[in-house]
Amino acid sequence: MFERCSFCIFTSLNNFIYMQGILLVNVGSPQTKSRKDVKAFVRAMLSDPMVMTVPDWFRPILVDGIILPLRQFSSTKKYSLIWDDEHDASPLVYHMEQLASKLENKIEKPVKIAMRYEEPNIEMALQDFCKYGNIHEVVVVPMFPHYAESSWQTAADEVGRIFMEKPYPYRITFTRPYYSHEGYIEALSDKIRPFLVEDHDLFLFNFHSLPLTHIEKGWKKGREFDYVYQAKETVLLVSKKLNIPLNKGQIVFSSAMGKKWIQPSLDEVVKEAALNGKKRIIVTSPGFSSDNLETIYDIHIHAREIFMKHGGESFRFIPCLNSDDCWVEGLAKIITN
Repeated sequence: MFERCSFCIFTSLNNFIYMQGILLVNVGSPQTKSRKDVKAFVRAMLSDPMVMTVPDWFRPILVDGIILPLRQFSSTKKYSLIWDDEHDASPLVYHMEQLASKLENKIEKPVKIAMRYEEPNIEMALQDFCKYGNIHEVVVVPMFPHYAESSWQTAADEVGRIFMEKPYPYRITFTRPYYSHEGYIEALSDKIRPFLVEDHDLFLFNFHSLPLTHIEKGWKKGREFDYVYQAKETVLLVSKKLNIPLNKGQIVFSSAMGKKWIQPSLDEVVKEAALNGKKRIIVTSPGFSSDNLETIYDIHIHAREIFMKHGGESFRFIPCLNSDDCWVEGLAKIITN
């Protein structure tokens, strides 16, 4: 009797296929470039206590009473400048959709996308996996190479919060920040390499700025939460792989919302570089996996304008990995590991 049951169990396990789904999570974007939708997106993002770290009672006053009235028109103008009219979508959402499609074909597993703020939303994506009927695990990939409470952590927390609200028929696991993962470093290097063919005076590695309080909090918790350490590690690994001289490379930060944010500022560095006679610079943004307002506008449009206005001659912006084949390959390695 025991031998027969053992055989039955073995046979059942042998026929069991462990099925995974993949959920790619990014920040998000306005649904359209209209002022109404831009305002709704900015409000949703700034209402997140991990983004706007002020007392809860003061946050709505600050967001609705001060920031939104001041920023809604300028933000709408910026989104209108970077909007992908050909695909009638924000660049971030479009590139995420393309990446999911390519990744799904490569790994032969269902891949969904979701945004921390606005659509496509996380609950909808989690529910979509239920339609397959045989998903046992969903691997959640926050699309942020470097840890920050205002990006990786808030995305992971929101997925976990929504997942716990319903009895989903599968479990979820999370990938870690992939700032030093071989798949990411190889893809990033492949993306940058063609831009190094022409000579340049300065190579800038740009990252999104963060409040100094966030930086200090992460640093005290250790390297797994240390944004600056992880950014430097990425730059070191890529520079070694591409033989970028130390005297030609520099880390800068953009999109700061106040004086007590990490420096040096991208805008100030490109201005100073031009005034000091540097004519050719290259800028990449390894902190983002998909192009968005912070790369296309803040770097490709605004920083370029500053550099050229003050005497620069060549400003080369390297787009994000987006849905490039090298990134599909690298992301597949990250998920597999």
